[in-house]
Amino acid sequence: SGWSSDVCSSDLEIRSVGISWIRVEEVPPGDASPGLPHALDLLDTKPEVFHRYRSLARLKQQYRLWLQTDWKPDAILVCNFSPVFNAFIRWLKRQPKPPRIILYLADSVNLQGQVSWTKRLRYRFKPLTWLDGDMVCYMDACVAVSLSTEQLFAARNLPWLWLPNGCHPERAVRPADALLPTGPIRFGYFGIAAPHAGLPQLIKVFLARERQGELHICAFGNERHDLIKEYGLNPRLRFHEPRTPDGSVQLASSWDVLVNARPLWPGNECNFSSKVFEYALGGRAILTSKVSGVDAVLGENAYYFDEGDFDCSLSQRLDELAATPRSELRRRGTAIQERLLRQYSWAQQGEKLAQFLVGVVDTLNAANRSGGCTAIS
Repeated sequence: SGWSSDVCSSDLEIRSVGISWIRVEEVPPGDASPGLPHALDLLDTKPEVFHRYRSLARLKQQYRLWLQTDWKPDAILVCNFSPVFNAFIRWLKRQPKPPRIILYLADSVNLQGQVSWTKRLRYRFKPLTWLDGDMVCYMDACVAVSLSTEQLFAARNLPWLWLPNGCHPERAVRPADALLPTGPIRFGYFGIAAPHAGLPQLIKVFLARERQGELHICAFGNERHDLIKEYGLNPRLRFHEPRTPDGSVQLASSWDVLVNARPLWPGNECNFSSKVFEYALGGRAILTSKVSGVDAVLGENAYYFDEGDFDCSLSQRLDELAATPRSELRRRGTAIQERLLRQYSWAQQGEKLAQFLVGVVDTLNAANRSGGCTAIS
């Protein structure tokens, strides 16, 4: 992750274990472990049961080896809920004096929703499978990317830290706009084409009525081809070939308003739209929903629509921005970029994470020694 290498610069000794859905030898060089080299690479692929039990056995073996060499972690930060890591945490909690288990919650589909009894019954008979909500009781604290998850962990009196994504300031594009372009306002979107990100719905709203403006789309994913097949000949849309992250930011800096049409989709309340950090690096105005606390990150200079009244609110905002002077759009885009580079660099996010981990370990250990129970705010 982006902050992993920055956390290493603090007074922490970190060892990491990764799990992949494709074999490590099939991953392009440098992509298997972004930011921090793994001490162990595990596999979770077909046939799932075989690879999961094998990975679990390898993980236990590695942990015992660390203990034999007098290295015992004070805390384990586990990313999301996955079968192998869930099984390992449940086993670890049965060992004498286990380390603190801290959940890094970046995604979950069923943590906050109602789970049917039929699904619960199926999970009972699936090997190494537990519901996300049933795994929360094994956690000692939570680091979450979504602001919407705070009450869930507060109700359980668990230490919780809101840590949305971050950005690398050196990637920011600061174009010199001596002369503002003319013509219709250019709205833009880059990112995955899947419904949970809102692109299909954005296209339908944009084309539902006549308005000044163009919509530029630089999307990836399987759904991209379906969208191009359906809308590729529409003169009000401009489809661009997928680019690298830096290439996408550079392209976005040529547009006027970047749209993050993230809807109230199942699971979105537990994750965060990292797209807004990439958008901010482009230095352009941003129109977005507020899902998962995006407004707390971008501040007052972003434009927002009501995700609870998606179509109507988004359409109204598009009309308003199509008539907004480019000078005002550029002013707001610059202000957003400055805010995120100043407050949400990966180095700053890594430092917040390191302080939280140390605080959780120290506070909970002190509470155990005194026989009491202490909460961390």
